[in-house]
Amino acid sequence: MKPTTNYISSLTPLRGIAALLVVLFHYQAFSVFHGFPGLLDQLNSQFITKGYLWVDFFFILSGFVISHVYGEKLKARSKGLIKNYLWARFSRLYPLHIFVMLLLAIQMIGLNLLNPVYASVNWNADNTISAFFIQLFFLQTSGLIDTFSWNVASWSVAAEWWTYIVAIGLIPLLNKGFTRYTILAFILALSGMVFITFQTPDNSINAIFALGTVRCIFEFTIGIGVYQAYKSLLNKKSFWSKDWFLYVILLCLIATLNFGIYDVVVIPFFGAFILCASLNTGRPYKLLNTKPLVFLGDISYSIYLIHLFWLFFYWIWLDLYFVPAYPGVMPTFWDNLLWITILMALIISSSAFTYKFVELRMQNKLRQWIQTKPKQVILD
Repeated sequence: MKPTTNYISSLTPLRGIAALLVVLFHYQAFSVFHGFPGLLDQLNSQFITKGYLWVDFFFILSGFVISHVYGEKLKARSKGLIKNYLWARFSRLYPLHIFVMLLLAIQMIGLNLLNPVYASVNWNADNTISAFFIQLFFLQTSGLIDTFSWNVASWSVAAEWWTYIVAIGLIPLLNKGFTRYTILAFILALSGMVFITFQTPDNSINAIFALGTVRCIFEFTIGIGVYQAYKSLLNKKSFWSKDWFLYVILLCLIATLNFGIYDVVVIPFFGAFILCASLNTGRPYKLLNTKPLVFLGDISYSIYLIHLFWLFFYWIWLDLYFVPAYPGVMPTFWDNLLWITILMALIISSSAFTYKFVELRMQNKLRQWIQTKPKQVILD
């Protein structure tokens, strides 16, 4: 897809990398549930264990990019513009969401037909019909459900959808340059994240069901603030655009994840990393804009939504084959490497397919349906 004139190309690959890190997080979570060690446990690293935080990276990045694309347009607040904005968001999110939900329904129907006893004991209690429709209509962050079911990863997509609506008022309020109000909004949003940690048993920000949308709004607000900093620094010489400073921020980010430091500490580093990447034109820029990373960025939404479909097969395979066949046996490093390689190949190849034939095709058709010219939406 050809970029538009206001396209910040380095941000797209970051989304693809973050999506793959979420895949690793869920792969490890499924493995640990079955009694296997974590992927980096031998190194005493929590880098993958803290992988749920890359969803927060998505939220901050979304606030940045939506401000970049729609910041000036939303100031007008005309009915036609708001209609087009919401339809663009809807056509971006919903077709693939429906497609994956149907895939999961077929998966569960097949499991019930082939192994009804196993399905009844392990899957049916959570994957109810009511939970299916709650997720289908983006209501899973409303508190209506509080169990992991169906495509649980779609909670963040639901949170983004409701945040996009809030953004109609939020972006014009905050998209006024880097001022003291930007700093105040950042402090309030960060304080909100601290509040969320007090609501979770492990003092993390990994709140999904009742506070998922609130979590997204706080971090979207931080993303808007980061964009104000970007505008003030654009076309100016500063350390934010330097290669060395991006490396420093990246090392700090990796360290906070690796040592499992308090979740909220990671948030400013996410914002700083996005700011550095958006301004950089040096070696990191060239690396991020290589074809493989750009490709991963393009299909990142598909990776994120479809990866649990394949990981559920992994879960079922562990339950029905590996654990019964090898009781008490722990998978080796090479076992994990083989399994995750196969899963990544399946996830990436299927995501390439759904990106082309579901995401883009349906997105364009829906936008043409209301007679709006299809445009590329940057990383949204």
